[in-house]
Amino acid sequence: MIFYLFFMIYLAAGILICGALFYWAVKNGQFKDQDRARYFPLSGVDPEPSDASAAKWPKSLVVSVAVLVGALIAQLVTALVLSVMG
Repeated sequence: MIFYLFFMIYLAAGILICGALFYWAVKNGQFKDQDRARYFPLSGVDPEPSDASAAKWPKSLVVSVAVLVGALIAQLVTALVLSVMG
């Protein structure tokens, strides 16, 4: 029974994380210009940022990745604790 509860919690957390990532992608316009992305493999030119400042990660992205990694570690620790207790 404990395994079933852990599986449901793990499944719910995964769905919430995927939903949050999809919301972020839609909000930030990741899917806006599909026509341009369609022809990248045919052009033979790799798209590069115009300057070095464009290649830096914004602080909000770094914080988001840190939160996601923290959530993953918390899930793994929970799995270990539940498996030892059960």
